[in-house]
Amino acid sequence: MTEKQVEICPIVRAIRMIGSEPKLLVVRYLMEEGRGFNQLVRMTKLSSKTVSAVLKSLEEEGIVKREVISTRPFAVRYSLTEKGRDLSDALKELGAWMERWETTVKATGLTNHHGEEDLARYS
Repeated sequence: MTEKQVEICPIVRAIRMIGSEPKLLVVRYLMEEGRGFNQLVRMTKLSSKTVSAVLKSLEEEGIVKREVISTRPFAVRYSLTEKGRDLSDALKELGAWMERWETTVKATGLTNHHGEEDLARYS
């Protein structure tokens, strides 16, 4: 496969768009419900700088939307867009695939940095 063919492949483009662990963690927690910025920092255990960059990137990609809840005190809520909900369906399928083909996730060490099985409870 040539470099040009790889660039055209939609699977490769999708992985490049959402393929980092920080992005997947943020999307994972938004799959349950909309969340505030500080909630996402606490839940993902990522730095506020990383969460901020991830949210900005996901918002630019149309996966996450940002809604100002109040200005005093300032509060913002992040949630998945229709595109993001579509992505969460694909991630659930990916999690189901992993469960079908991996005897035990923990035995292979494929857990997130919390020691939890990623996306397993959403499949």
